[in-house]
Amino acid sequence: MAELEALTEHLGSMLNQLSDQERRKLEMHIARKLRASQKSRITKQQNPDGSAYVPRKQRLRDKKNKIKNKMFNLIKNAKYMRFERTAQGIAIGFAGRVAFIARVHQYGLRDKVEKDGPTVQYASRELLGFTAEEIDMIETEVINFISK
Repeated sequence: MAELEALTEHLGSMLNQLSDQERRKLEMHIARKLRASQKSRITKQQNPDGSAYVPRKQRLRDKKNKIKNKMFNLIKNAKYMRFERTAQGIAIGFAGRVAFIARVHQYGLRDKVEKDGPTVQYASRELLGFTAEEIDMIETEVINFISK
Protein backbone atom coordinates (compact mmCIF):
# COMPACT_ATOMS: atom_id res chain seq x y z
CA MET A 1 0.00 0.00 0.00
CA ALA A 2 2.93 2.31 0.68
CA GLU A 3 4.09 1.88 -2.92
CA LEU A 4 0.68 3.00 -4.15
CA GLU A 5 0.81 6.14 -2.01
CA ALA A 6 4.30 6.92 -3.29
CA LEU A 7 3.07 6.43 -6.85
CA THR A 8 0.17 8.81 -6.21
CA GLU A 9 2.49 11.49 -4.84
CA HIS A 10 4.99 11.00 -7.67
CA LEU A 11 2.43 11.25 -10.47
CA GLY A 12 -0.05 13.55 -8.72
CA SER A 13 1.44 16.82 -9.91
CA MET A 14 1.48 15.62 -13.51
CA LEU A 15 -2.12 14.41 -13.32
CA ASN A 16 -3.33 17.71 -11.89
CA GLN A 17 -2.29 19.40 -15.13
CA LEU A 18 -4.70 17.26 -17.19
CA SER A 19 -8.22 18.40 -18.07
CA ASP A 20 -11.16 16.41 -16.68
CA GLN A 21 -11.79 14.83 -20.08
CA GLU A 22 -8.15 13.78 -20.49
CA ARG A 23 -8.02 12.44 -16.92
CA ARG A 24 -11.21 10.42 -17.46
CA LYS A 25 -9.83 8.93 -20.66
CA LEU A 26 -6.59 7.95 -18.91
CA GLU A 27 -8.41 6.51 -15.88
CA MET A 28 -10.71 4.38 -18.01
CA HIS A 29 -7.77 3.09 -20.07
CA ILE A 30 -5.84 2.12 -16.93
CA ALA A 31 -8.97 0.58 -15.35
CA ARG A 32 -9.50 -1.69 -18.36
CA LYS A 33 -5.88 -2.82 -18.25
CA LEU A 34 -6.04 -3.39 -14.48
CA ARG A 35 -9.24 -5.40 -14.76
CA ALA A 36 -7.65 -7.59 -17.45
CA SER A 37 -4.57 -8.06 -15.27
CA GLN A 38 -6.66 -8.95 -12.21
CA LYS A 39 -8.70 -11.40 -14.30
CA SER A 40 -5.52 -13.06 -15.54
CA ARG A 41 -4.16 -13.39 -12.01
CA ILE A 42 -7.43 -14.84 -10.69
CA THR A 43 -7.40 -17.36 -13.56
CA LYS A 44 -3.89 -18.41 -12.49
CA GLN A 45 -5.22 -18.76 -8.90
CA GLN A 46 -2.54 -16.44 -7.48
CA ASN A 47 -2.46 -13.81 -4.75
CA PRO A 48 -0.96 -10.41 -5.67
CA ASP A 49 2.34 -11.43 -4.07
CA GLY A 50 2.61 -14.38 -6.48
CA SER A 51 1.76 -17.14 -4.01
CA ALA A 52 -0.91 -19.70 -4.95
CA TYR A 53 -4.39 -19.64 -3.44
CA VAL A 54 -5.00 -22.02 -0.57
CA PRO A 55 -6.49 -25.14 -2.21
CA ARG A 56 -10.11 -26.12 -1.78
CA LYS A 57 -11.24 -28.72 0.70
CA GLN A 58 -11.24 -32.39 -0.28
CA ARG A 59 -15.03 -32.62 -0.70
CA LEU A 60 -14.93 -30.36 -3.79
CA ARG A 61 -12.67 -32.76 -5.67
CA ASP A 62 -13.75 -35.62 -7.89
CA LYS A 63 -12.65 -39.27 -7.63
CA LYS A 64 -9.37 -38.62 -9.45
CA ASN A 65 -8.57 -35.87 -6.90
CA LYS A 66 -8.98 -33.18 -9.55
CA ILE A 67 -10.83 -30.00 -8.77
CA LYS A 68 -14.21 -29.96 -10.50
CA ASN A 69 -14.09 -26.27 -11.43
CA LYS A 70 -11.56 -23.61 -10.68
CA MET A 71 -12.36 -21.16 -7.93
CA PHE A 72 -13.82 -17.84 -8.97
CA ASN A 73 -14.44 -18.97 -12.55
CA LEU A 74 -17.40 -16.61 -13.04
CA ILE A 75 -16.51 -13.89 -10.54
CA LYS A 76 -13.67 -12.62 -12.73
CA ASN A 77 -15.89 -11.74 -15.70
CA ALA A 78 -16.73 -8.13 -16.52
CA LYS A 79 -20.36 -8.73 -15.53
CA TYR A 80 -19.26 -9.01 -11.89
CA MET A 81 -15.83 -7.35 -11.75
CA ARG A 82 -16.70 -3.74 -12.38
CA PHE A 83 -14.91 -0.45 -12.30
CA GLU A 84 -16.39 2.94 -11.64
CA ARG A 85 -15.09 6.46 -11.61
CA THR A 86 -14.95 8.12 -8.20
CA ALA A 87 -13.77 11.51 -6.98
CA GLN A 88 -10.35 10.02 -6.18
CA GLY A 89 -10.00 8.08 -9.45
CA ILE A 90 -11.11 4.60 -10.43
CA ALA A 91 -12.43 1.87 -8.14
CA ILE A 92 -12.39 -1.77 -9.22
CA GLY A 93 -14.63 -4.14 -7.30
CA PHE A 94 -17.44 -6.64 -7.48
CA ALA A 95 -21.18 -6.12 -7.83
CA GLY A 96 -24.15 -7.62 -5.99
CA ARG A 97 -24.03 -10.91 -4.07
CA VAL A 98 -20.66 -11.62 -5.66
CA ALA A 99 -19.21 -8.67 -3.72
CA PHE A 100 -20.08 -10.39 -0.43
CA ILE A 101 -18.53 -13.68 -1.55
CA ALA A 102 -15.41 -11.89 -2.76
CA ARG A 103 -15.07 -10.02 0.54
CA VAL A 104 -15.29 -13.27 2.52
CA HIS A 105 -12.47 -14.76 0.45
CA GLN A 106 -10.40 -11.57 0.25
CA TYR A 107 -10.16 -11.20 4.02
CA GLY A 108 -10.61 -14.84 5.10
CA LEU A 109 -13.86 -14.28 6.99
CA ARG A 110 -16.43 -16.74 8.35
CA ASP A 111 -19.52 -17.63 6.29
CA LYS A 112 -21.93 -20.47 5.66
CA VAL A 113 -20.96 -22.89 2.90
CA GLU A 114 -24.61 -23.45 2.00
CA LYS A 115 -27.82 -21.73 3.03
CA ASP A 116 -28.51 -24.06 5.96
CA GLY A 117 -24.98 -25.45 6.17
CA PRO A 118 -22.27 -25.04 8.77
CA THR A 119 -20.34 -21.81 9.30
CA VAL A 120 -16.76 -22.14 8.10
CA GLN A 121 -13.61 -20.01 8.41
CA TYR A 122 -12.43 -19.38 4.85
CA ALA A 123 -8.77 -19.08 3.95
CA SER A 124 -7.65 -15.67 2.73
CA ARG A 125 -7.46 -15.57 -1.07
CA GLU A 126 -6.71 -12.06 -2.30
CA LEU A 127 -8.85 -11.50 -5.37
CA LEU A 128 -8.02 -7.83 -5.78
CA GLY A 129 -4.67 -6.23 -5.11
CA PHE A 130 -1.76 -4.60 -6.86
CA THR A 131 1.23 -6.55 -8.09
CA ALA A 132 4.57 -4.85 -8.73
CA GLU A 133 3.96 -5.24 -12.48
CA GLU A 134 0.59 -3.48 -12.23
CA ILE A 135 2.09 -0.55 -10.36
CA ASP A 136 4.79 -0.26 -13.03
CA MET A 137 2.11 -0.49 -15.74
CA ILE A 138 0.13 2.35 -14.15
CA GLU A 139 3.22 4.54 -13.95
CA THR A 140 4.18 3.75 -17.56
CA GLU A 141 0.67 4.43 -18.86
CA VAL A 142 0.50 7.80 -17.09
CA ILE A 143 3.93 8.83 -18.36
CA ASN A 144 3.10 7.71 -21.91
CA PHE A 145 -0.22 9.56 -21.82
CA ILE A 146 1.34 12.78 -20.53
CA SER A 147 4.21 12.65 -23.01
CA LYS A 148 1.82 12.57 -25.99
